[in-house]
Amino acid sequence: MFPLALPLLLAAAALAAWFWGQLRRPPGFPPGPTWFPLVGNHPGVRQLSKKLGSQYQAFTYLAQKYKSPVVGLRLGGDLTVIVSTRSLIREVLTRPEFEGRPQNFFAYLRSLGLRKGVSVVDGKLWQEQRAFVMRQLRSLGFSGAATQAQVGKEVRALLDVLSNSRGGPTQLNKLLASSVLNVILQFCAGYRFPHGDQHLQTLLDLIHARSRAFDMAGGKLSAMPWLRFIQPEASGYNAITKFNEMACAYFLKMIENHKATYTPRKKRDLIDAFLSKMAKAQKEQNDNTTFTESQLLMLCYDMFTAGAETTSNSLRFAFLMMLRHPDVQERVHKEIKEAVGTDRLPTLEDKDRLVYTRAALAESMRMCHVLPTRGYRRVLDDTTLHGCRLPENTVVLVNIWALHMDKDHWGDPEVYRPERFITEAGKFREDDAFLPFGLGRRRCLGEHLAKCCLFQMFTGILQKFQLLPADSTNLKYSTLEGVTLAPKTYDIIFKSR
Repeated sequence: MFPLALPLLLAAAALAAWFWGQLRRPPGFPPGPTWFPLVGNHPGVRQLSKKLGSQYQAFTYLAQKYKSPVVGLRLGGDLTVIVSTRSLIREVLTRPEFEGRPQNFFAYLRSLGLRKGVSVVDGKLWQEQRAFVMRQLRSLGFSGAATQAQVGKEVRALLDVLSNSRGGPTQLNKLLASSVLNVILQFCAGYRFPHGDQHLQTLLDLIHARSRAFDMAGGKLSAMPWLRFIQPEASGYNAITKFNEMACAYFLKMIENHKATYTPRKKRDLIDAFLSKMAKAQKEQNDNTTFTESQLLMLCYDMFTAGAETTSNSLRFAFLMMLRHPDVQERVHKEIKEAVGTDRLPTLEDKDRLVYTRAALAESMRMCHVLPTRGYRRVLDDTTLHGCRLPENTVVLVNIWALHMDKDHWGDPEVYRPERFITEAGKFREDDAFLPFGLGRRRCLGEHLAKCCLFQMFTGILQKFQLLPADSTNLKYSTLEGVTLAPKTYDIIFKSR
């Protein structure tokens, strides 16, 4: 009996220790609800999100309930902290110990299991590859006039499509997404999709499905990876794997085409620049190089997915605000007409003369959150925040919605009021509580491109068209939840000016 009982006792003790470890709150960890083994707080947060309407509102509720700007949770296997005030958000976004990326199941799927690229990696790989990407894109004109010119081409193509709509109801979701992606692809791969390209439409549909299936904490699949075996469709597993397969096939073909036409020392785009670094590493027989084909694949993947929805959804929210506030739309059009005229399209060079227009766009981005929860950080070393202890590998999410809707700072944050971004002297007001692109070294890599697309597409369309609702009953501010938020589908009638 004894030889058999001892292993059972040891197994029971190990199980009890694991169970206690799952329930135990680390010493000094931020306050928050009790969690359960395996699933942590995920079911409770999900239920609260459904009750309140969104995950970010659930996070705000928890901060209020526990009277703390830092709330501690366990989402699946990850200790997770939600940060909700301006000073702490800025601290998290700028301190080096918060520059890591989570290593959960969603991150594994997001990086094709490779743990490469720039979006979901950290450490030396991230530092080297991010510096390379920024340097090469700058050399291609990504941060200057070349970007403005490329965006201008896409705006003209977009205006042609809208002109051909002949005043009929039109949806902007895929039109805007393909326009933004074309700018990115031009710099990365020297290629653009024609409007209406079926391959691109399929990719956009898959990106949309993937985004809706997850959230910034990774969704239920990251909390409970075993769901992929019993709920592959409902958990989002099928959506992300199908997109990964199609996107990888597309980018691998693009890389092979570049290899076949590559000329040393002639860099047409980012892929050429990377191939040059690969060739140098191979010549030097550098086995420790980060410039590998799998890294190039993930760079292409990151650039494509990062810009696929955020900028286009911001624009769709902005145009929805123009439909909801026709007085603001008319004032924007009048300012563009007086400052720029109608013979040429506005560019970033006009931004200082289009103060109200910039304010209207900024106010939309403040109220309508494409990324209400951002950060997605991993603590690299044991540290403290607001007097709380955060163990290494704790996931940190920042509640940008709470920052942008803070009544103490904005006064009436629920009101769409562009004037809040204009000084008494009539200049555009910069506000340190407005962080649509993040902050610190991990702030949005494509910030300049996003600003170009947002400003030039917004002003270009409002210069040429009056926006009218196809259905005045369908102008509610309502969103589709996911990794990024999107407005629910609505139709616009574009009436030529």
